Amino acid sequence: MKWRLDNATLNILQLGLGFFFNFFAFNSQGFIEEPVIDSASDRGNINKHAGYYSLSIIYATFTLGNFIAAPIVDILSPKWGMVVGALCYTAFQVGFLFLNQIYLYISSAVSGIIWTGQGSYLSQNCTEKTTSKNSALLWALAQTSLLGGGIFLFLVFHQSNTTDNISTSTVNTLYSIFSVMSLVSVVVLALLRTPVYKEVKTEKTDYKLLLASTFKLMFTKRMFLLAFKLGNNTNSLLALNSITTGVGQIVAGLLFGLLGDKTKKIGKDSIVFLGTIVHLITFALVYINFPSNAPLRKTDDIGGLITPNVVIALLCGGLLGFGDACWNTQIYSLLCDCYPNLSSQAFALFKFYQSGLACAAFFYSPNLQLQWHLVILVLTSLIAAACFFSSFKDITISAKDIKEEFESRDKEIAETRKTEVTAEQLY
Repeated sequence: MKWRLDNATLNILQLGLGFFFNFFAFNSQGFIEEPVIDSASDRGNINKHAGYYSLSIIYATFTLGNFIAAPIVDILSPKWGMVVGALCYTAFQVGFLFLNQIYLYISSAVSGIIWTGQGSYLSQNCTEKTTSKNSALLWALAQTSLLGGGIFLFLVFHQSNTTDNISTSTVNTLYSIFSVMSLVSVVVLALLRTPVYKEVKTEKTDYKLLLASTFKLMFTKRMFLLAFKLGNNTNSLLALNSITTGVGQIVAGLLFGLLGDKTKKIGKDSIVFLGTIVHLITFALVYINFPSNAPLRKTDDIGGLITPNVVIALLCGGLLGFGDACWNTQIYSLLCDCYPNLSSQAFALFKFYQSGLACAAFFYSPNLQLQWHLVILVLTSLIAAACFFSSFKDITISAKDIKEEFESRDKEIAETRKTEVTAEQLY
């Protein structure tokens, strides 16, 4: 028998390909944005901390924009919402070819609605049986960008022989390629086909009610618990770290995708528990290996307990990627299962909480030593795990109650039919 992919899986593969091109550019530049701007500041072109502020603005506007994302996606459709988002990312990349602080902040502010459209499109190509597989598959494809981008950065920096400062010619080469990759993602996303399980609108949408439903969902216990998750040398090492982080993301994504139905037997809570343990181990390794003033400036100081070791640093990148994939694949799957008819709102709110906390992290990053970053990460990881387990327990209990209710109804129907048959036989 000839092996074929169903249309829903093909849609997910194309979506993942579009995200690969987009985040090949965006994630790669995210690794070098601060060093690029730091190098530019030495030439007097821009504020030294503009990179941190740019990332903070991206996540701040992303946070606020999520409240209006659901109506925008409903008007444009998930596909065209993602296309608009990819165009915004392209405009952001182009700005580094003529680095200007005002344009940097403005382009940072308009980047953002692409992930909400992705959540809705993903949900419309999934069934209850395929959400875990498709979520993991999409995550693995999207995070392959970290591996590809890391290899690309390593080759560029290796050829250019850069050390700490990044030359203007290297920046122009990098961001020209990033801009082209972003445009390719626009084309791939624009060619997405109609979702397999697309909802058919029977009446005109009331966007006030749609916006209200987002706020209503925001204050539900389940949504709040699911949303509480914090995520967070030389240029060549930055590139290698991108590679190892990507490898960790891809390994976890493919592992959970290939496991398919077996993931359900393992349990989402067990996978999230694994991700939490991996992150806590990583934070301990980071404390041991890196100096306390590493987030504040370039430094040659020793680490918390040992002299900084490249192998441990790269291992930390891989472990962070693996743990992050454990979290995200299971949360994506759970959101699709719990909110099939409110996918835009659910993903928007999840990203609202996530990007809001990321914005805060980028804002305080230039001012805190490493140990305080790690204290915050350890505490929020533990709180996030507790919130997920509480939410998952409530969902499991609800599903069990529904199953028992249906089984009870089936039993009553069977008993009624049996009684009717007996009565007919008597007469």
